[in-house]
Amino acid sequence: MYAVVKTGGKQYRVTAGQILEVEKLDGAIGDSVTLDDVLLVADGDDVTIGQPAVDGASVVAKITGQYRGKKILSFRYRPKKRIRVRRGHRQYLTRLQIESVSFGGKTYDEAAAQADAPQSEPPATASEDVEASADTDAGVVESAGDAVESAAAAVAETASTAAEAVVEAGETVADAAESTVDDAVDAATDTDDEEKA
Repeated sequence: MYAVVKTGGKQYRVTAGQILEVEKLDGAIGDSVTLDDVLLVADGDDVTIGQPAVDGASVVAKITGQYRGKKILSFRYRPKKRIRVRRGHRQYLTRLQIESVSFGGKTYDEAAAQADAPQSEPPATASEDVEASADTDAGVVESAGDAVESAAAAVAETASTAAEAVVEAGETVADAAESTVDDAVDAATDTDDEEKA
């Protein structure tokens, strides 16, 4: 069961056991506060919407803190007018813990909320856990060994391919250098012949 309540000009969706911060409410820490401005109450598929408030619905909360929020800075500036105004604001807040939501003679409190929460599966016995982890560990070791062997084969293949590529590159560079040297010798010989003539 949950409800939508209005307080401090804002609307909040609340359930039993929830903690929320609202605009400052009167009261000391530990006091109970009743929020009567309930706009909506939902109990499973049964949803009741108020016009504007739901008759007979209320939310009871306990005040767990009275404090001020973070500072908000505002700055007003007008160019060429010497107007520069900086102001700070810290809002007064109240922290509430929702104790119960009441509607139509039914009260939904924190104990009911915990009962409605899904229960977890009971843990398996220790021997089942050990057997399952042993089987899993053996499978992991076997698959790790296979992965290491395939990785080693891939590295060896890559190394041989790289060695072949280096040899081919060396031959190509040697051929290019030889042809460049031959061209340079021919050019020098032609130049010497022209100078002598």
